[in-house]
Amino acid sequence: MANADEHLRSRRLMQITNILICAFAFGTLQFSIQRHWQFSIVLFIGIGLLLGCQWLCRRGAIHWANLLLLTLVVGLSFWFIWTAEGLFDEVILALPVLLVMTCLFVGKRYFFSILACTLLFNVVVFLANQAGWRHDAPSSYGPSRLINIELILLVGGIVIWIVVNDLHNSLKYLKAQISNYHESEKKLTYRSRHDELTGLPNRVYGRELLEQAVAEARGRHGEIALLFLDLDHFKVINDSLGHLAGDRFLIQMAERLTLALPDKHIICRLGGDEFLIGIPDTTDRAAISATAAQLLTRVAVPLMALETEVIASCSIGIAVYPKDGADFDTLLSHADLAMYAAKQRGRNTFQFYDGSLNILLQENLKLISGLRTALAKSEFILHYQPVFDLSSRDGIGRVIGAEALVRWNHPEKGLLNPIDFIAAAEKSGLIHEIGLWVINEACRQMVTWQTAGVAPAVLAVNLSPVQFRRGNLSEIIQHALQATGLNPGCLEVELTESTVIEDPEHFVAALQELKSLGVKIAIDDFGTGYSNLSYLQRFSVDKLKIDQSFVKRLQNGPQDQAIVTAIIQLAKSLDLKTVAEGIEDELTFRHLIDLQCDYGQGFWLAKPLLADEFFSLLNSTAIPLGAIRE
Repeated sequence: MANADEHLRSRRLMQITNILICAFAFGTLQFSIQRHWQFSIVLFIGIGLLLGCQWLCRRGAIHWANLLLLTLVVGLSFWFIWTAEGLFDEVILALPVLLVMTCLFVGKRYFFSILACTLLFNVVVFLANQAGWRHDAPSSYGPSRLINIELILLVGGIVIWIVVNDLHNSLKYLKAQISNYHESEKKLTYRSRHDELTGLPNRVYGRELLEQAVAEARGRHGEIALLFLDLDHFKVINDSLGHLAGDRFLIQMAERLTLALPDKHIICRLGGDEFLIGIPDTTDRAAISATAAQLLTRVAVPLMALETEVIASCSIGIAVYPKDGADFDTLLSHADLAMYAAKQRGRNTFQFYDGSLNILLQENLKLISGLRTALAKSEFILHYQPVFDLSSRDGIGRVIGAEALVRWNHPEKGLLNPIDFIAAAEKSGLIHEIGLWVINEACRQMVTWQTAGVAPAVLAVNLSPVQFRRGNLSEIIQHALQATGLNPGCLEVELTESTVIEDPEHFVAALQELKSLGVKIAIDDFGTGYSNLSYLQRFSVDKLKIDQSFVKRLQNGPQDQAIVTAIIQLAKSLDLKTVAEGIEDELTFRHLIDLQCDYGQGFWLAKPLLADEFFSLLNSTAIPLGAIRE
C-alpha cells in the first residue's frame, strides 16, 4: 500500500512539472518576443529548477521535490505580482491553485506556512500601494493579457483536474476496499460460526442457537429436547480408509442428518464424530423417540466413501429441558452421559437421561481412580488357567499350556475378575499400563518356571484392541522378551475375532510384526464374529479358541454340534490347532475328544491357579482330567 502511494505521488509530480515546463517555455517565448528579457530569464531559470524537481523525484526524494516545486511556483508568483501589476496582475489567479497543490503535496505545517505567506504578501503589496511606495494599476486589455489569463487558468485547471481525479480514484479504491472488507468480514463471521468441513453450525454458534432456544422455551414454559449423537466406530473408518474418506463420510452424514430433520430443528457439529441436535416445542417423549429412531435408520443406510461402501451406526443420548436441566451446560452434560450409556448398551441405539446415570458415572469415576491406585500399589495379580491336551482318550491329560488371567486384589471388595474392571480400563486408557504389566509379569513367571525345570510349552496373554490401536505393541512385547530372556515361541498372544475384523489392514501389519518376533497368535472367542478363511490365512494364526458359548451348548442338539464340528474341521484344513473354552462337565469333555478337538480348558478340568499352585500341577506326573477342579 505504501509503495502504491509513493508511485502515485511520483507520477502526479512528474505530470504537473511537465505541464509547468510547457507553460514556462511558452511564457519564455512570449516574453522574449515582447523583449521582456527579465521575465524570460526568470522563467528559463524556473524551467531548470523544474527539471531539478524531476531529478529528485526519480531519485526517490519525492518530499524534497514537492517542497522545491511549491517553493519555486510560489516564489515566482510572488515575484511576478511584485514586479508587474501587484494585486491587479493576472498571476494572482494562480494562488488558489497553489494552495490546493500545497494541501495535497506536503504536510499541514507547510500548507499553513505558505497560506500565511500568501496572505501576508498580499497585505504587504496592498500597504505598499497605500503608502505610495507602489502605484499598481491594471494595464490595458490587450491580447497578451488574455493569453496570460487563459494560460494560467488552463494550467491551473489541468493541475486541479489531476488532483481531483486522483482523489476520485482514491475514493473509488477506498470504496472497493471497504466493500472487500465487509465481504471478508461476512466470510470470516460465517467461518467462525460454521464447521469448515460440513457447513453446519460449529460448537460455538451451536451453543448460541441452543441457548437461545432454551431461553425461548423458558419464556413460554415449554420444553426442548437435546440429542447428543456420536457415530460408532468412526475411528476405524478414518484409520482403515484414510482421513479423506473419513471427511467424505462426515460430509455425507451431515447432509443426511440435515435432510432428516425439519428446518426448525437445530443441528451443529461439536467436533470429530459428534453432533448436537435441538428439538424445540416438544412435549411428547414418543415424538422424541421417533425422531431418534429415524436418525438411527438414516445413519445406518450404507454410503460410499472413496468408492468403498461403508455401513455406519450411531449412539444417541437425550436430555429434555427443564426436566433434565435448567440450562444448556447441564443439558449437554446429561445428554453426553446418556449417549455413553447408549454405547454401553451395545451402540446403535438411543438413551434418555435419568438420575441413575449419575450414580453410574460416579461409580465409573471411582472405579477408574481405584485402577490408578491399584497400578501404583501393585494390587494386580495373575492367575494361570491350565490348557490340557485332549488327545488322550484314557482321561489322563497333559498340561501343554496356560492362559494368564489378570485379577484385581481389591482392598475392600476382594478378588475381582476382569469383567468387573477391564471395560473401564479400556475407556480410560489405563489398559495400556495394565496390559504392559501383564505382559512383563507373564514373561517373568514363565522364565521362573523354566529355570525351575518345569514349565508349560506356551503361556498365553490376552490383548485388548485398545492396545493394538496405540501402535507400539510389538516394541512392548519385544522389550519384555529381551528383559526376561524368554524364548518368543513360548509366548502366545490372544485377540478376539471382533478385534481382528474391526480394522483388518491395521491388524495385519501389527500381527505381522508380532509374528516376525516369533510369538504365537491365537484367535479367541472364534465363531462370534464374521468368521472367514481370508483373514485366518492373512494373519498367520496358530490356534483357534472355540468360544465357550458354543462349547456349553454342545449337548443341546445337532445344530450346535455342527457349529463346533465345522470350526474344528476348518482349523484342521488350515493346519491350525483348536482350543475349547468353558469345559464344565465330563460329557462335553468326552464329546470334544470324539470331535478331535486338540486342547481344552475350563473349570471342570482346572480352575485358574496362582503361580505356586500351577507349578505344583506341573510337577504332577499324571493328572486325571477333572480331578483338580474344586
